[in-house]
Amino acid sequence: MCRIRVGAGCWILACALSAWGCGTKEQRVPIFPVKGSVLVAGKPAARATVIFHPKAPAADALAEKAPPRPTGEVQADGSFTLSTYTAGDGAPAGEYTVTISWPSGSSPIGGDADSGPDRLGGRYLNPQTSRLSAKVDAAATEVPRFELK
Repeated sequence: MCRIRVGAGCWILACALSAWGCGTKEQRVPIFPVKGSVLVAGKPAARATVIFHPKAPAADALAEKAPPRPTGEVQADGSFTLSTYTAGDGAPAGEYTVTISWPSGSSPIGGDADSGPDRLGGRYLNPQTSRLSAKVDAAATEVPRFELK
């Protein structure tokens, strides 16, 4: 008799947890396609990583969580597209401080992360000190080119 009650209790608990999990869908802020480019001394900064840090948190219920930080990898031609939730989906509209790192390693684009010191000397790594900024509109956006020295 106890086995039946324990088994039934476990089954009821499993059903309750399953139902609770189905009702908690993650809410996401709207995302808009974003592309741009990074040049250093006039040449593409291939394999550099670009991160957009929101200057102000969203003014809605989604602001309770840490705001997304869209990222992109600079391609061989200097271009990048931002990704927030899935590859190349874009970024939420808003004002951003931009950080860029360019490791000195030499793995191919799309390969494992590069290693080695930052070719930019860390000048653009900290969102509190980076002087780079961008605005993403509530539409497809091409941000102005980042021309670094």
